[in-house]
Amino acid sequence: MAMLHADDYAFATQQVLSDSEISDLFTKCLGLTPTRITSPASQGAFHKVYFVSLEEKDSEENPWSGRDVVLRVARKTIERIKTENEMAILRVLRAAGIPVPDVVFFSAVPDDPLKYEYNCLERITYPSLADTWPSLSPTQLDSVLDQFVDIFIKMWNIDVSHNHGSLRLDGTSGPVIEETMWTFPDIKRYFHAAPYNLTSETFATLNPTDSYASWPAYICAFLKTYAHVTAIHPSVEWLRDLLPPLRRVIAILDDAREVEWVQRLRDTPELQGRLFHRDFHFGNILADEEGNIKAVIDWEFAGIGPSFASRASPIRNVLGFFRCLPASTRPPNTQHLIDTWEGEFSTRLAARAPEIGAQWVREMDRAAVLGVEGEALSDLREYLRSCLEIGVRGEEVWGQAKMETAKGTYRDVVVASLKTLGCWEE
Repeated sequence: MAMLHADDYAFATQQVLSDSEISDLFTKCLGLTPTRITSPASQGAFHKVYFVSLEEKDSEENPWSGRDVVLRVARKTIERIKTENEMAILRVLRAAGIPVPDVVFFSAVPDDPLKYEYNCLERITYPSLADTWPSLSPTQLDSVLDQFVDIFIKMWNIDVSHNHGSLRLDGTSGPVIEETMWTFPDIKRYFHAAPYNLTSETFATLNPTDSYASWPAYICAFLKTYAHVTAIHPSVEWLRDLLPPLRRVIAILDDAREVEWVQRLRDTPELQGRLFHRDFHFGNILADEEGNIKAVIDWEFAGIGPSFASRASPIRNVLGFFRCLPASTRPPNTQHLIDTWEGEFSTRLAARAPEIGAQWVREMDRAAVLGVEGEALSDLREYLRSCLEIGVRGEEVWGQAKMETAKGTYRDVVVASLKTLGCWEE
């Protein structure tokens, strides 16, 4: 999940664009004048959202005449990549028959005259399943699960690059994009500002900036940035003794000619990248009162990565939504869905698309796919990232208990992983 600061939510509370600026934008892009511009009370952390109703004109000349659309103005976080990735993914999903909003127009140019990146999407007015699922009958919920299987199969069959990363507008591989990357506000807040004064640091020095043909190359790119942050940031001096073994791991990953386990991880087909939503849950699924899915939204951090990744499985994301519901207010059938839906999803997938189902099962078996060294490498990346996220942001953000966990439990996992990889020297 994104590591957000309280100030990050302030953007969406502001009047980012005036009504006249919005009106001029629609006149320029569509030749249509808004008749109504509103901003919903509920806003996210990455966009300022406006609901826009457009004037009626000859619909044969302009398909957006008289339509309602959503204008999303992006907070400055990850320039260009995030907007391009979401727009590119929405286009390939829609072409594959997956219900997503249509793209009306967008700009991924950071120095656009409006000073922001933005995108305009078709407005889907149906409620989310998060609001309506308790009123669905068992038969209707069964249909929802069937629709999940259908969406999964269609996504699996989309012909995109298997490189680990994002998607460019031309359909080729783009740089990796993940919520846990250091964004521009993070860099200003935790690197450029006093007392750190690390003003030479940029998005490119603190994050991977490419796509990667193999999972080891993808992991190595992140480890290189983690080593860099560990070396320069005064708040994580308690990790400095890990740099020599960490650099030995990086050297092994960079030159795998004589290291069998790295070559195996590079070559295994179970580690090729797949296109996943990464936040597929009831809150991002819009449906009618009978549970017919009308749109899946919020694809901004979708990307291409391994099937075993913690947020890749759509059904596990849905079950995570159920598990987060307060026990005191859960509908009576919640636990039944938690207990049965993952198995039922796999059974239906295997029945409808046997080859896909079998491959999915193989790719989801983390231990079998990664082996001992691969699991250690994955743990090294995840727990070192957690140490840095907590250490750089500090106790004032995370609290003393979390800092102690980072310096204790999380660091211990990092050390154990380095030992498993044969790179720790006592």
